[in-house]
Amino acid sequence: MKSFAKAALFLSGWIALGWWVWNGCGPEESTVAAPSVPVSVEAPPDTERPKLPERPQPWQPVFEAWAAKPEFKSALVGLVLLDADGKIAYASSLGETALCPASTLKTLTTGAALGMLGPEFRFETRLVERPDGNLALVGSGDPTLTLKDLERLAADAVKAGLKSVTGDLVADSSVFTAPPVNDHWNWGDIGYAYGAGAFGLNVNHNRMSVRFLPGAKLGDSAQFLSGSPIATGTDWVNDVTTGAAGSGDGVAIYSSPGARVISLHGTVPQGSEFTVGGAIPDPPAVAVEILRAALVKAGVTFSGKPVPRSGEAVVIATHQSAALPEIIDHLHKVSDNLEAQCLFLTLGNYAKKSPSAAVREYWEKAGVNFEGLRLIDGSGLARANMIRPL
Repeated sequence: MKSFAKAALFLSGWIALGWWVWNGCGPEESTVAAPSVPVSVEAPPDTERPKLPERPQPWQPVFEAWAAKPEFKSALVGLVLLDADGKIAYASSLGETALCPASTLKTLTTGAALGMLGPEFRFETRLVERPDGNLALVGSGDPTLTLKDLERLAADAVKAGLKSVTGDLVADSSVFTAPPVNDHWNWGDIGYAYGAGAFGLNVNHNRMSVRFLPGAKLGDSAQFLSGSPIATGTDWVNDVTTGAAGSGDGVAIYSSPGARVISLHGTVPQGSEFTVGGAIPDPPAVAVEILRAALVKAGVTFSGKPVPRSGEAVVIATHQSAALPEIIDHLHKVSDNLEAQCLFLTLGNYAKKSPSAAVREYWEKAGVNFEGLRLIDGSGLARANMIRPL
């Protein structure tokens, strides 16, 4: 199941999209940082529907030979190629049929993100002293926040003069109101690292490492050693057994957003200690625990009895992500679902509408005429997504 899901992220028709242009006016209010460069979008002068070639093209036998491979026997595959002028150079017979795009859908999300947010956009995570007496780690949906970033944030807070907190450190992931896990993502995917939920506060790409010690014989129980990073109080239900040597990662991981119980099933191969990747069920809690520990280590004290004060919230320290083009470059190199989904949700905040409506509207203003589009998420993980290769 896992190998199929990973393969499905790459097997699809190519999405041919025109005009990478900058989009419209900035927001009246937004939960994300506004771009430092104003951007705009204008529809190209000719927005007529592209016409498919009427006669076979040189690429046709090449594509047909590839699509005739045994592994595609029961598959629907569409391909559309554009020339340097954006005109259709070749289209397969399913070029105008809505198909499940898998990770090629990320092109819609990242193109819209560049156009709407601008190339200077960066996510910003803030450490804020609140009037209620608590210290809050406020997320902006940054999918790239690391453990090291949290340690640096703690160091910056201490340099800024933070010595004590009357209350405690709390997580604020309210920037995203949508559920971290899309309703159309498969239960069999969301426990794995590639299916991690998109939270308003993320850490370590919301990925954990789970360690096992295989048994001596085939079929023996495999010992659960650890899962890290993970929220305190998490319980593990381990039914993993020992598989044949060289059989690889056969572990299925089941959990849900915010869960404190993780179930482990399947097999790990005979031999030495074996590590698999999984999704952190509650990244905001993990981020707070890591940051709090770093602050305590640096000498900051927490009384746990918040004393309210007058005045506004005070920002003590901030962390900014890399600029948007760098995030997008990494996103496409590894087909990162979390980064794509966080950008998707951010675009919804920016446009003050549903993320799917925001992305669709951006491309339609740029002259793309959608037919049969069903836009469920920003990463392509949802198999209910549909789009024509054209």
